[in-house]
Formats: sequence, structure tokens, C-alpha cells
Amino acid sequence: MTLLRTDAQIDERQEDFLTLINMLTYAEGVAESLGAPSASWYIDVAKQALQSALQSEMEMEFSTADIVNLASARVGHC
Repeated sequence: MTLLRTDAQIDERQEDFLTLINMLTYAEGVAESLGAPSASWYIDVAKQALQSALQSEMEMEFSTADIVNLASARVGHC
């Protein structure tokens, strides 16, 4: 079985990645402000994994900073 995705499905998937990255960026800041460095570290690791997965799906090469900036844009379903 071949999995074919439409442009709309790809866009939605990438928006979901960006939404999660944005949430984790916020959560990481909250963990740091609460004085929970190990929680902050684990959140950062999860965020990096999502950024890597997103980057592997994108046609253009984006830096980590570019992805974080895209993720912080107020668009999407959340």
C-alpha cells in the first residue's frame, strides 16, 4: 500500500509539528522559571526531536532558530 499525502495534509502535519514545538518552547520556559532544570532539559530534548523530524520532512533547509520563529507565529488550529 502506498501512502500518498496531499499538499493540504502535508501542510497540516507541518503545522502540527510547529504547534507542538511552540508549546514545548513555552513549557521549557515555565520549567526553567519554576526551577526544574531536569524537566526543562527533557522538554528541550523532546523539542529538538520534533524539530529534527520536521526538518526531515521539509523541502527547504531551516535552522533551529528559523523553526522556532515559525513555530511562534500565531497560526494553526490551537
